[in-house]
Amino acid sequence: MSWKTGHTLRQRGALLLACALCVGGIVAAQNETPPQGGAAPPAEKQAGATRLLWKYAPKDSQFSGVTARGGAVFALDRRGSIHAIDATSGARRWVSADKLPLSFGFGMALSPQPEKFDALLVGCDSGLVALDPKTGKTLWHTAIPKGVDGPACAAGVVVAGGADGRVHACSLTTGKILWRHDYLEDAPPDPPGFAGANARFGGRAARPGPAAADGTRVFVPVFDQCRVLALDAATGKRHWILQTKGWVYPRPGVGPRWVVVGSQDRHYYAVDKLTGKLAWKVKTLARNEAPAAVTDRFTYFGSCDARLYAVDQGRVSWRFAIDHEKGRGAPIYSCPLVCDEVVYLAALSGKVYAVQRRDGKLLWSVCPLKDSEPNSDLVTDGVRMFVTTRKNGDAGESAVLAIRMK
Repeated sequence: MSWKTGHTLRQRGALLLACALCVGGIVAAQNETPPQGGAAPPAEKQAGATRLLWKYAPKDSQFSGVTARGGAVFALDRRGSIHAIDATSGARRWVSADKLPLSFGFGMALSPQPEKFDALLVGCDSGLVALDPKTGKTLWHTAIPKGVDGPACAAGVVVAGGADGRVHACSLTTGKILWRHDYLEDAPPDPPGFAGANARFGGRAARPGPAAADGTRVFVPVFDQCRVLALDAATGKRHWILQTKGWVYPRPGVGPRWVVVGSQDRHYYAVDKLTGKLAWKVKTLARNEAPAAVTDRFTYFGSCDARLYAVDQGRVSWRFAIDHEKGRGAPIYSCPLVCDEVVYLAALSGKVYAVQRRDGKLLWSVCPLKDSEPNSDLVTDGVRMFVTTRKNGDAGESAVLAIRMK
């Protein structure tokens, strides 16, 4: 077990909004107990080879996270910039001019009501930044010592966990600090085998993860404290805490009823969104570092045990095992993307998978970029899906990819 795997997760995504359910809505899964996921015929696998629509790969880029809206794809480059790319053609629209330090924690979120205020919010080592999605120009920059992780938007605010031990909330339109919430003063004791000091780095007081929101509340994981905080978005008042027995890195998955959290203690937890009361938990075979996609009834998540899970209100409905070499792990760090009757998943081992939602049967798989590792959540504009990749050692390349869904 290594805390470094949690830090690597930032390199696969940050990316907020990436496990949102796709445009067009979700059809409820059938009430049945389907069989285990299995392999598709070779012809279906081969069909996946033609699914890459375009590749955007400037020299020396280090992409790690993507989101999309309004015909544009926004990709975070750890060298210090955001790239806007045309969703249809893959052509560059703009690259942000202002340098963004992106080493500790980072992530992106889009403002929820673009007709009122259209902005791309970025969390970085120097604080929170709002960019104009049409031009890439900085709208505002709020300095926060030690930096913040990925932000979330709710109730006219943008909220992010800070490495100074506080959650910070800024006005969405002006960047003015509205409230702060201290989470160091009641830091819990470390569970056995998960010393908080081993999870922190760079002289920072704490190590938060990427936030999530439901419109009125925000949910902030604190990796080194093995817990998740639920706060009122308007006031910062704490509603509840979910304490686990292992480090918690993934962005919480937020659904109509539950907040679902993965922990390195080999469990996923679902708690009532309003009360924090435990609804169910599912044991996995390895640590968990991927966000969950949560619907009203079903929850989908990938574990570092190399399996994609479908959970029906606490009961495992099916598992799908991804490809990997015997004796080697195939960790999953990305949030599943659920669209209609298909669940899509990007695996760090190199492939993107599409499986049937009802039973976990493989529809197709594709290695979109040779020798490269998909390192972000999949996001969609309703027509195609997008993912970033990183190099696999000295092989492969870092890129933004568009992949055909149907």
